[in-house]
Amino acid sequence: MYFFYINMNNLIDTIKKIENILYSLERILKQECHNLLKSKTSNEEILELIKRKKILFKKLIILSQDRLCLEKEYNIFPPYESNNKLNNYWKKIINTCLILRKLNLKNKIIMNKKFYLNQRFLELSSSYKKSVTYNLDGNLEI
Repeated sequence: MYFFYINMNNLIDTIKKIENILYSLERILKQECHNLLKSKTSNEEILELIKRKKILFKKLIILSQDRLCLEKEYNIFPPYESNNKLNNYWKKIINTCLILRKLNLKNKIIMNKKFYLNQRFLELSSSYKKSVTYNLDGNLEI
């Protein structure tokens, strides 16, 4: 029984770490949204956020694999209804994942709008520069 309790603590610790990583991802996505909304954001800032997200996703994948191994070994699976402590942590994780999904969608929409506006500006700018004029010899120039 003591052995099972220790391993249950390992599972609880793993789920807590997953929860912390998800909260960190939430903060990064909010910061990314803020940076995308600013008119003057350097590419370095956004690239740094992307690097941090990649690192966190790698950690999340490793922890999720550990969680799956522990669940399989001790035959306990989400939503952990038999254990209140695990169930509460799991509900927090689900809620955080839903928030992350909304933030990610919002960031994608902002990026697409910015890209579209920048692309449209470049198209208008290039058509503005292309003007038809006559040179000194009377021939058309583009």
